[in-house]
Amino acid sequence: MPSPTTPFSTNRNQLLGMFLALLILDATLILLTVDLWAIGRILFTAVIMFFTLQGYKWAKWLLVGILALSAVALVGLLLALGSELSAIVAAGSVVMAVFCCVIIGYLAGNSNLKKHFAWKRQQKT
Repeated sequence: MPSPTTPFSTNRNQLLGMFLALLILDATLILLTVDLWAIGRILFTAVIMFFTLQGYKWAKWLLVGILALSAVALVGLLLALGSELSAIVAAGSVVMAVFCCVIIGYLAGNSNLKKHFAWKRQQKT
């Protein structure tokens, strides 16, 4: 198995960057909409992201589900309330929905990332 200094860790760092960007975008949208109840959702998602980065398969698939549900909810929000939302919130929601789909694709399709997670799981045993 590869060591953590291989190119596989680069994929992990890219994923970490995507996670941080998504959390920042989500927090910004929460501040713009003054929906303080959503802070708990961000914290929960951040914890699942942490476990995903540790290589847990259950966390990866739970995160995929959360991101898919978020993308569907954001599109539903735009369809239901599109005319009532400010342009910034609407644009941010579109960007966040697309970004959720990009992260899902990255998690599900990146073979180097899968190898890195397999290495992380092997280190635990």
